[in-house]
Amino acid sequence: MTKSNLMRIIAISASALIIVGVAIMSWMLATSDERNVISIKLGEGESETIEFESLALVPGDSCEYNIKLKRDGAAKYDLHFDFVEIEDMTLKNFARIKILSDGEVVYDDLLAKAFQNSNIVLPVDFKEKTNTDISVVYYLPLEVGNEAKNAEALFELQLTATNE
Repeated sequence: MTKSNLMRIIAISASALIIVGVAIMSWMLATSDERNVISIKLGEGESETIEFESLALVPGDSCEYNIKLKRDGAAKYDLHFDFVEIEDMTLKNFARIKILSDGEVVYDDLLAKAFQNSNIVLPVDFKEKTNTDISVVYYLPLEVGNEAKNAEALFELQLTATNE
């Protein structure tokens, strides 16, 4: 085998490996992580309950759930967030909750206050789109110390859509 044939075989092999590598990388980037994505299609007066089992965080840790709310009927809804304790929990006094709508923060407070506040209402307007992305992020600030050790939370989030 001549030197030019060997170089040609190496070049073809390297090109094939590059093409396969690019195809695999493109597939990996296109595949999104859907483990914490909840799809909901609510009509007027309908509700959906999401149960969060044994939420346990360490300082500086967070847990995010993405809710994809799809349009069903009307163009404008008020989405009501009601937090319901399943059992007494201590983590609520230390953890915080942040609610984002299409990337914009609409609520950020202690989890304990979310249980007291039944007026967390998010207006959703579908006039130019067919769905909206809502993120519910639970996090434990770094400054929380040992007082939150072994603290957990077990609760439900009740979402109710009402038409304006």
